[in-house]
Amino acid sequence: MSSTRQPADLEELKKGGVVKLKGKDMFSVWVKAVCDNMDAVKLRKVAEIAEKYAKGVILFTSRQFPIIPFVQLNDIQTVKDELEKVNLVLDRCGARVRNGDVCYDSKLCEYAVLNPIDLGGKLDSFWTNDKGGFKIKTSIAGCERQCTSPQVLADLGFVAREEKGVKGYDVYLGGKLGLEPFVGLKFAELLSEEQCVALVENYVNFIRKEGKPGERSANLVRRLGAETVKAAVTKDIDKEVKLTVRECDTKQSKTADKEHTIARFKAINGELTSAQVKVLADIAEKHGLGFIHFSVRGGPEVPGIKKSELSGILKDAADKGLEFLDRGVDNIQSCFGRYCTNGGFDVQDLLCKVDKLIEKAGLNDLNIKISGSGCPNSCGISLLSDIGYSGVVLPVVVNDKCNGCGICPKACVVKAIDMVDGKAIINEILPLRCHRRKEEGNCGIRGRCWPSF
Repeated sequence: MSSTRQPADLEELKKGGVVKLKGKDMFSVWVKAVCDNMDAVKLRKVAEIAEKYAKGVILFTSRQFPIIPFVQLNDIQTVKDELEKVNLVLDRCGARVRNGDVCYDSKLCEYAVLNPIDLGGKLDSFWTNDKGGFKIKTSIAGCERQCTSPQVLADLGFVAREEKGVKGYDVYLGGKLGLEPFVGLKFAELLSEEQCVALVENYVNFIRKEGKPGERSANLVRRLGAETVKAAVTKDIDKEVKLTVRECDTKQSKTADKEHTIARFKAINGELTSAQVKVLADIAEKHGLGFIHFSVRGGPEVPGIKKSELSGILKDAADKGLEFLDRGVDNIQSCFGRYCTNGGFDVQDLLCKVDKLIEKAGLNDLNIKISGSGCPNSCGISLLSDIGYSGVVLPVVVNDKCNGCGICPKACVVKAIDMVDGKAIINEILPLRCHRRKEEGNCGIRGRCWPSF
């Protein structure tokens, strides 16, 4: 592969859920989980693939699906073929419609006003029919507790609620984290599922017509104004939209009761070994409802466990290295900054040390949220935590090596560098915006800003 073609090839792989990691020919594979659930058979296959074609590690991500890191480039197609044997496909990265985030079926969650799984299956049709060009994240919460954080993690966020006997979804548009975080604006109230689908179709058509390449909904609102966007996406929402609904294969027929519970497990940095994941699959199959749920905090969850059987199940899981999340703080989540090509900081190592400090101090409050991100893109949802770490790298000028050529000011797209007395001088605040520019592909310094010049 020639060096001139490599960036384009890597971008195409990224669009298909194969993302470059640090290290020669090393990639992560993103596995789609419809409605953020995966049955035991599929989960076991993911673990087997990680064991055979990678390093035996699975990541439980804030995007609520599993990632298999450290897959060699030559094994990518084989991994895809293996996943297809159990009807699994790869998710996407980059400017595409993303896997929708959905919380629990209303039959399992006592707080749910509506069944988000039903709407999730309908919105998944947009993933199936995606034509590319824009990053579109959707997130559905069955109640106002907003466990999937739709207001801040999704371009289109749906929150179920009830008012005066009427149940429906409030719709928020524009949520995003990263360098320019934006809390989604409420564009509609108490919509039916059919109206929600029509609104999403309006948004997709509008951003394809009026959006700039790669533009997120938050940027669209900033550029065109909230009223203009609102008028476009809420127009004719009573129209019928024909969809090929892809029903979630873990949709439940059983109703939650007081005899059953949801078992949450600990996964520091969202990392579990393939052996631990197989234990999860066994627990779900033998004692639960046959599937696990991927939560935004990275701790895997097995619903439908009988409370009377819980202590024995947890003891067996602990013997196999799987820890029940019933003490300390909430699951400590991170991105994969240690081996991400954007990562400027080994956030996993930091959070492992934080976890040991929490244990040593005897801190025991599961309402406390701690997370970290290896760069300001905040994939580790560090902005949504009581304590959030975000790795940054500020470029510096090594004066005895700077020859005053003047190339740096010309190459820097955020205009962070000036020439003073024949030497480069860097504004230490402006470079923090470079990740956004990198996503747009505009950086002139080989696609990234180096720690020193």
